[in-house]
Amino acid sequence: MYRYLSPHGRKTAIFFFWLIVWQFAALLIDNSILMAGPWEVIQAFFHLMPEKSFWLSIMVSFGKISAGFLLAFFGGILIGWLAFLHPVFGEFLAPVISFMKSVPVASFVILALIWMGSGRLSSLITFLVVFPVIYVNTIAGLKSTDKELLEMAQVFSIKGWRKGRCLYWPALLPYLNSSCKTALGMSWKSGIAAEVIGVPEGTIGEQLYLSKIYLNTAELFAWTLVIILVSAGFERLFLVIFNRVGKKKPVFFGRKEGILQAQAKENFPPFTLSIHHLSKHFGTLEIFNRRNFSFSSEKPWCIMAASGFGKTTLFRILLGLEKAEEGEMEISDASCDKDGISANALKERRISAVFQENRLCEALSPVDNLLLAVPELNRRTAEQELSLLLPAECLNRPVSTLSGGMKRRAALVRAVCFSGTILLMDEPFTGLDEDTKQEAARYILSRRRGRLFIFSSHQEEEGRLLGAEILHL
Repeated sequence: MYRYLSPHGRKTAIFFFWLIVWQFAALLIDNSILMAGPWEVIQAFFHLMPEKSFWLSIMVSFGKISAGFLLAFFGGILIGWLAFLHPVFGEFLAPVISFMKSVPVASFVILALIWMGSGRLSSLITFLVVFPVIYVNTIAGLKSTDKELLEMAQVFSIKGWRKGRCLYWPALLPYLNSSCKTALGMSWKSGIAAEVIGVPEGTIGEQLYLSKIYLNTAELFAWTLVIILVSAGFERLFLVIFNRVGKKKPVFFGRKEGILQAQAKENFPPFTLSIHHLSKHFGTLEIFNRRNFSFSSEKPWCIMAASGFGKTTLFRILLGLEKAEEGEMEISDASCDKDGISANALKERRISAVFQENRLCEALSPVDNLLLAVPELNRRTAEQELSLLLPAECLNRPVSTLSGGMKRRAALVRAVCFSGTILLMDEPFTGLDEDTKQEAARYILSRRRGRLFIFSSHQEEEGRLLGAEILHL
């Protein structure tokens, strides 16, 4: 019969089973001091409820323990963030965290009673127990952030709150959620234990201590029931608020109207990117050995080679994501002298890219992904730009719900709209059918505006589609 019950029915059946076991144990022992039965505990609970001291004790303990937890929660996130950003700070803090994790709660309670008395004891003990849990999980969550998305952020100059909110926070959220479920229970156990030892006036811990002194086991169990109910309620309330706030999607509004239309009227003057004596190895594998390249912005360039022959590596070097062992880069145009200028000009001109992977924030829509990388766009303009390659109904849906081809087109629009003078695309037509390739090619060419455009491909037809000069590595 049990197997046919619903999950909720099974939980109810299990609850009543143990309630019956408890009642039988109380009847068997037949000593209310050693074991109070469920009925006696319920009677004691309802006997306590009308008393003013009952509610005051709950309010005082709840305020102190929740204050200690919230201080540890926000403090753990803040200090964990600082330790992540500055590893040396984390190294100096490591012995303190180890000390807080390993020292017994009773030792902290005794020391706190000596130093500061019992007034704020439960808040302090709760903080000391919860802080290491939040701190450690904050660092672990931040370290789990997708490295490919961080590289994307570096290329598109995504910094500050946009980087923290859209890249780090989604990675951190599951760790904080899990740590809170553990820490919330620990906070009440440790906080009440501290009150029982310190016996601060007007708290649940004091009531438990008095119940023990007067051998009132039923009242002791009733206060224990109160602790369980208040702890469970606080945990559920906090997690509901935390998840609603934490999972709320950021909204980007943009700042300027019609920036793309203004840009479309301007073409960059021709320039040439030259790379001299480029060398790159991965262990014993040689990718480039003092190779020379020269790319003029007057025409698109298609780099072709078999997989593993350096197309992506060359792009990563140009983007600053990979470091070459040897080589120099320079840009020359009408404003340069005959020797050109140094590779520093490469950074000033800014480079946008389509990676081999789409590298989109899956929880954000195509519009928000575009505004994240190009915040100077107006939202309406961003929607208009994306609608040239994507159906209107998917522009504000989470990227995670889109097909691979749709994601690819969103990544293409992001790269094209970014205000840079060099445009790199690593196999830009991956996952696109022939008709969509034609649309994407027309879109890219209409928005090139004299930028240096280099892309990689395995098919010469794609090079011809974009009117590119083909370079075989």
